[in-house]
Amino acid sequence: MLGASLLGCGLGGSASFPSAAELPDERRRPDGVAIDPASTPPQAANQADAGDSVVTLRTPLGIGLALDVVAEFFKRVVTEDGEALGDLLTGDALAIHTASGGQGQPPSAGQWWEQRFRRLEYEKLAGEPIYRKSELQIFRAEDVLAAPQHPAIQPETLDEEDVVIRVPITTARIAADRLLGDEIVVWLRRDGPRFKIYRLLEDFQLQ
Repeated sequence: MLGASLLGCGLGGSASFPSAAELPDERRRPDGVAIDPASTPPQAANQADAGDSVVTLRTPLGIGLALDVVAEFFKRVVTEDGEALGDLLTGDALAIHTASGGQGQPPSAGQWWEQRFRRLEYEKLAGEPIYRKSELQIFRAEDVLAAPQHPAIQPETLDEEDVVIRVPITTARIAADRLLGDEIVVWLRRDGPRFKIYRLLEDFQLQ
């Protein structure tokens, strides 16, 4: 009886609802939501202070990438491929004659090797061990600052992510032909996601 009485109360009310045809054509739109405009991210840096609020840090490059560039450099020397070798160099790469103490105007590294390819036969080095990976000496920027490798490598010229690799040369001569110095110091600098050769330091002169 109680259920029937409640049902009767519900049906007996006078409430009415508009039909779909009676609804207004213009639909109500939701309230807008305020959105802060996107700000430009800060320029990427190698490191930042703990107090900096927003920073963009570059992913450090591993030493393996620097060693790969050194290996590729000697491969392209042996094939005398000046164009391919140029792809490994920064736009301002220089070849520095170490016996000069870093004095004088050094030549462009690309032009220097093109000259050597015209005068000497580097293809004779094919199959010869040019250097041994176990003998390489690798220095980060802070290591070079503590023990400078050459007068041409000055503290003010080093970037934080520079890598300097000293390469003792195993095969500098083929018969009477001297093709390389006894060692080459390869100074690498970050270029985006890779290293490129910024300076080549070698005691070598064309005869």
